Amino acid sequence: MIDKIEKSLVKVRSQKPLILCLTNFVTMEFVANSLLALGAAPIMSICDEEIEELVKVAAALYVNIGTLDYNFIGLAKKAIDIAKQYKKSIVFDPVGSGATTIRTDISKSILSSAKFIRGNSSEIMSLSNNNYTTYGVEANIRTDEVEEIAKRLSLDNHSIVVVSGSVDFITNGEKSIKVPFGSPLMQRVTGMGCSLTAVISAFCSAVEDYFESAVIAVHYFALCGEIASKKQNSLGAFKIAFLDQLHSPDFTLMRDVYDQRR
Repeated sequence: MIDKIEKSLVKVRSQKPLILCLTNFVTMEFVANSLLALGAAPIMSICDEEIEELVKVAAALYVNIGTLDYNFIGLAKKAIDIAKQYKKSIVFDPVGSGATTIRTDISKSILSSAKFIRGNSSEIMSLSNNNYTTYGVEANIRTDEVEEIAKRLSLDNHSIVVVSGSVDFITNGEKSIKVPFGSPLMQRVTGMGCSLTAVISAFCSAVEDYFESAVIAVHYFALCGEIASKKQNSLGAFKIAFLDQLHSPDFTLMRDVYDQRR
């Protein structure tokens, strides 16, 4: 796995994919910095007039509904339609789905268009046909409780579903894998999930096999978090150390951590 990560990271950095991010205002800077640290090129927009031009030149479209209003909904729908027209990968983060009716309805309307769906266990649960209510953006059920729902969502929508948690779960409906890396500190930094979705967007632009690209992205992100927490265990310093790991990974330590868990 570490060799695959190294090779894929080289591809990302040589191609420097442009990721068009329609994302929330709370975590926009961290998302941009994570993509820059990885070696990709982020661009954010809230402008209807430029969206077609940006989709045409982007490697992938990342849609995150964290700060939702009707202008954003209209822009996201337009961008998704254009992305489908130009056959661009659509990566979706259903932030807070299940917390309100509008978030859940918008999320469900986007599902069939998204090649990748990344959310926490509560958000993924809300995307099923169950009448499940969350309380904001925090997961209040375990990842393993939604594995079958994630598989069904994946099969129904022909997508890769990533469920984030203390152990991440990735599935295309037929193949599934768990990623048991990371750090509890990652749950204390706003934007970690949003940034993971952005990192998936970058790797899927450089790795041809979509399932493999998600597996590589999630492993890399989680391992960077775990190694950063070994170097810095205070919250503010950890956030910086995490970005440093995305930019300059300690592959020796990463390999040690990975081999210990296999």
